[in-house]
Amino acid sequence: MGAVKQFFEECACVGRCPLTAETHSYLDDLECRWIEFGEHAYTGYDGETYTADCITMESARRLVAEGLANEEIANFIEFFGDYLDLGDLGPWPCDECGCVRPITLTTDHGERFCADCQ
Repeated sequence: MGAVKQFFEECACVGRCPLTAETHSYLDDLECRWIEFGEHAYTGYDGETYTADCITMESARRLVAEGLANEEIANFIEFFGDYLDLGDLGPWPCDECGCVRPITLTTDHGERFCADCQ
């Protein structure tokens, strides 16, 4: 699994939608008081801890529903909006079929497979 996909999955599983500086500026310009900003801490390949600016998944979903989401937020919700806030417990979708049944096999490359697809 790529590092970016893994980062996005981690964010989604803890209820966060990461933001680029451009999207953060866009949201500041909207001035919607109901948008909840936050940060997501992650460990880089160098072992250092970094933080990424985020909004809550609830805020991102509301932006999409109200037609206010830019392409970045809309794409994140489209691809990762079904992840639940269960942290490391998942649910992790099967990399083959996309189901969210319990994962029975995880490869050295970070791929996850359900019992039907392993």
